[in-house]
Amino acid sequence: MKKYILMVLMVVFGLSSISAQAQKLPAKKRQVIEKTMYQMDYAKALETINTELQTYPEDYDLNIFKAICCSALPEHNQEAVPAYEIAIAKAKTDCEKNEARYYLAKHYCEIGQKAKSVEVASTILTSEGYIDECSLEMVEKLMKSSCMSKCDDTEMQNEIAKVKKTATEQEAANKKQMDDLNKKISDLEKQVKEAEALKAEQAKTKKIADPSQAITAEAFYKIHFEFNKAVVDAESKDILDRFVVFLKANPKSKITCIGHADMVGTDEANQTISRARAMNAKDYLVKKGIAQDRVIVSYKGNTEPEVIDEYLVRKNPEFKVGETLTNELINNLTGAKKAKANYLNRRVELHATK
Repeated sequence: MKKYILMVLMVVFGLSSISAQAQKLPAKKRQVIEKTMYQMDYAKALETINTELQTYPEDYDLNIFKAICCSALPEHNQEAVPAYEIAIAKAKTDCEKNEARYYLAKHYCEIGQKAKSVEVASTILTSEGYIDECSLEMVEKLMKSSCMSKCDDTEMQNEIAKVKKTATEQEAANKKQMDDLNKKISDLEKQVKEAEALKAEQAKTKKIADPSQAITAEAFYKIHFEFNKAVVDAESKDILDRFVVFLKANPKSKITCIGHADMVGTDEANQTISRARAMNAKDYLVKKGIAQDRVIVSYKGNTEPEVIDEYLVRKNPEFKVGETLTNELINNLTGAKKAKANYLNRRVELHATK
């Protein structure tokens, strides 16, 4: 009898383990979908996503990918908003929720619903009552998007007027509540300014490390990728392996993987490929024994072109220290130098902190 009970328990726990594992889409399958989306074959990507969702319905990546594909395909446009709402519900972190809200706000703006776009964008700032770095990044991307820059100013002003009227009515009804809200807004504005000032200061004092030396904290290291690829090559693995040694020797340290893309292709495609590159760097570190919560992923698309440093110029003497590989500069180049400039922009920056 005891043996029978033990067997039953083993089966139950085994099924539970399989069920838990089935909630997360394997990295290789995610990479295939990301590549298809990067190539803007959204119909094929959506077909694959719907198939995988039958096995992994709780996977956030699959749900946000579905919403993005629905936005891009006119015949599936009506499915986009419900898909984004599901993605927000499936999100495991505040950063994932805000990422989904960012794409939803862009979707509303692109279909002409500017007020809804502003409403969703506002939730990124106010949903948790605290504006973290991830929320700031999503709002900055939204404000820089071509859609938001084309939003009708009159409509925006009308929306602001409505908010002010509501605020006045709330103040009359409950002055204490309004005072608390004003203080929260003031604190948020202060945090935004402080974050912007810190970001500007970090940009000025960004410490680039010698990639041939032992890994140190507070410095940036770079690994590069081939066109339309997110595969970590042998040279990149050497740097990542040395980060594994550093992180195991410094168990309180964390590492940020910041993905970047070249100027080729659409903004959405470059967001997708830069995310894939950062995620692949993280996956490599995790497979080497680094805990997932110690590896932070960020991605910039093509918004932050490379600045040539003293170490890059050693292997690439055709460039000068301090040159920024902007689209304007690259368009004036030809042949091998142009190809190399795009290659240097396709990178993941690795930054360890103690």
